[in-house]
Amino acid sequence: MLVLFLPLLSAIISGLFGRKIGTKGAGILTSSCIIISLIVSCCIFYETVLNSSSTYIKLWRWFDSGSLITYFGLQFDSISSTMLIVITSVSALVHIYSIGYMSGDPHIPRFMSYLSLFTFLMIVLVTSDNFVQLFIGWEGVGLCSYLLINFWLTRLKANKAAMKAMLINRVGDLGLVLAMIKILDEFGALEFSTIYSIMGLNVDKDSVTIICLLLFLGAVGKSAQLGLHTWLPDAMEGPTPVSALIHAATMVTAGVFLIIRSAPLFEGSSLALTVVTILGALTAFFAATTGVVQNDLKKVIAYSTCSQLGYMVMVCGLSNYSTSLFHLMNHAFFKALLFLSAGSIIHALSDEQDMRKMGGLINFIPFTYTMIFIGSLSLMGFPYLAGFYSKDLILELTYDKYYIAFAYWLGCISALLTAFYSIRLIYLTFITNTNSKKEIYIGAHEPSFYIILPLLLLAFGSIFVGYIGKEAIISNVIPPIVSNFVKVVPLILSMLGALLAFLGYNGNLKLVNNRIDLMKVRHMVYTFFNSAWQFNYIINHFLVNNIWKFGHLIAYRIIDRGILEIIGPRGISRILIRLTQNISNLQSGMVFNYALTMIVFTTLFLLGNSLV
Repeated sequence: MLVLFLPLLSAIISGLFGRKIGTKGAGILTSSCIIISLIVSCCIFYETVLNSSSTYIKLWRWFDSGSLITYFGLQFDSISSTMLIVITSVSALVHIYSIGYMSGDPHIPRFMSYLSLFTFLMIVLVTSDNFVQLFIGWEGVGLCSYLLINFWLTRLKANKAAMKAMLINRVGDLGLVLAMIKILDEFGALEFSTIYSIMGLNVDKDSVTIICLLLFLGAVGKSAQLGLHTWLPDAMEGPTPVSALIHAATMVTAGVFLIIRSAPLFEGSSLALTVVTILGALTAFFAATTGVVQNDLKKVIAYSTCSQLGYMVMVCGLSNYSTSLFHLMNHAFFKALLFLSAGSIIHALSDEQDMRKMGGLINFIPFTYTMIFIGSLSLMGFPYLAGFYSKDLILELTYDKYYIAFAYWLGCISALLTAFYSIRLIYLTFITNTNSKKEIYIGAHEPSFYIILPLLLLAFGSIFVGYIGKEAIISNVIPPIVSNFVKVVPLILSMLGALLAFLGYNGNLKLVNNRIDLMKVRHMVYTFFNSAWQFNYIINHFLVNNIWKFGHLIAYRIIDRGILEIIGPRGISRILIRLTQNISNLQSGMVFNYALTMIVFTTLFLLGNSLV
């Protein structure tokens, strides 16, 4: 229970009593509570994974409606305990980092409260033993992402980005709600154990397919897969620690976790698994092509997150859920390292994020350069770093899968592009000649201890966590028997991508001839990829605009300003006005009319009395 309620306690105290404990007190309190949660998570991991002793706790009955009885229960197994390690470790380091990064901000207690609440709700999500409780955590992390992206309330871009994240996630949430309703109708329960035990019986395959596709719609929204991904790059408007927490340990991993937790359901539908694989491969490729031409430092890393999530989803479609979880764990460490290192760069350059205005920073902040270099190598899948153990295994498992073999080649091309934009980021930021003002570079310096310590620990994680965790997480995965050539293709392509980026930006390699027609083609391709395949334009112009017009015509003009106004306030006011006008006509002001009225009513009164 400590792992669950300590983050909640720190969020409440920091949020309600922030002025009493001060900025330093809020930082120390929240960080300490998350560190204790991390220690408890390690104990849970030892008990459930290393000792193979899953634990199920029923706390109290809290959802009782007819035949549906749902308990507030906790489920600690290998999946939830691995997620707990990821969430609490990254969150603890982000909390410590935030003390240094947000120093000087007057609202640090509120920020720390949001971070702790975010962590608490993600823990609720991964430890739940039923869909109702999972949905509470699911909605909660969406709410916290809105609060954190919009933390700097006065920034218009942050306001819009937060609303965009909230609205797009509502589409995915609708899919999850419909899936829960269908599960309740089909299985009569919402507990995972009950549903999975019934799956062994004769269940309607079409119903299972519909449930899986709806669950996947929820995962697509939360994990920013192709189609509902547009909120993820815009979420970079929040503070850098928020970006690290959202992209590494919480929020976007919730969708992948939902697929892994619902694995027995997905195994009952081959169609759903095929859809999952195809969309995951397309997402990995799309995000890699877009990341190659981004100029915002944080957006490059954001699109790399989208691409890596595509790998995780793709391998889930191949029924290798342990491998997906393993890559999720490795990705959390090197992605948090990349984001927090990017925050250190932004801090050193007075909040500059455009890579075209950087360069030459290797001489000013060599420690940050080392950290971002380690993170980039791990992201590329460089041998014996964390990303290598999971990323190459995913591509080996994808190879030779008949009609979805194209996923392997999309994944390999994505690996080449990943290496390209990783080295491009390093070259433009640290190695090339500077393009910024002298005043900015004079003030460039290494960060404080609160920032250096988390970066160091994440660097160790990015190097060693893959080697340490592979026996515990993917011990049940049998590596496929493939040729050595297939095994080294991803590595060769990664090295080729890195070499092309270095030579291309170093000026030693002319990738495209300077003929006018080729220049036009290059400009068109660059613009297309830089605009993220025009997804924002397509969604806004063809979908959002038409829905807005329909809503304005039907909901506003016909219903709200039409029917409801006639039935409601406008209609009532008209009736009352007419009634009062008719009554006022009796008040003519002539004595003859008043005398006649008095005589008539007196006569009627006397007649009434005589009849009685």
